[in-house]
Amino acid sequence: MAGSQDGKLIPDSNARISKMEHSAAPATMPKGMEMPVGLTSFTVSLAEGRSTESFSLYADPALGATGYWIKDSTGTWVNLASEPYGGKVASEGGRTRLDFQIQDGGQYDADGQVNGSITTPGAVAKMPLSIVGQAPQADTHGFWY
Repeated sequence: MAGSQDGKLIPDSNARISKMEHSAAPATMPKGMEMPVGLTSFTVSLAEGRSTESFSLYADPALGATGYWIKDSTGTWVNLASEPYGGKVASEGGRTRLDFQIQDGGQYDADGQVNGSITTPGAVAKMPLSIVGQAPQADTHGFWY
C-alpha cells in the first residue's frame, strides 16, 4: 500500500502503484537470506508535493519475513523495514506488516531521478540476525580496544 503509515492511508494521499511485477530471487544472496516470493518490483506515482513516500506491505506470517530488503548503492542488502532506516515490522490482523519509506531520486529509487515517481526492486525476505552492530567485547580491565 503506497501513501500509508502504520498500514493506514495517509489523508489526502493520492500516491498510486502504477506497475508491479515479481521475478525470481537473485542467484546470489547473502548467506542465510531467504526470499520465498522472489523480488517484487513496483513503480509508484507520488502525491503532488511529496518527495518521500511511505509504504506498508503485508505478508503471510508463515514466510517469517524480517523486513523489506533492497540493495544499497554499494550492493549491500539493507532492511528498509527496520529502525535504522525509519521503518518497522509489525503484526496486524494475523499478518506481518512491513513499513518503510523511500525518497524520490534517493539511493533506493532505482531510476535515481527526482521525477515524481519511485521505482524499487526489493524483496520481502528473512535474514537471521548478524553480528553487525554488536558492541566489541571489553577486556578484563573494562577498557575498550
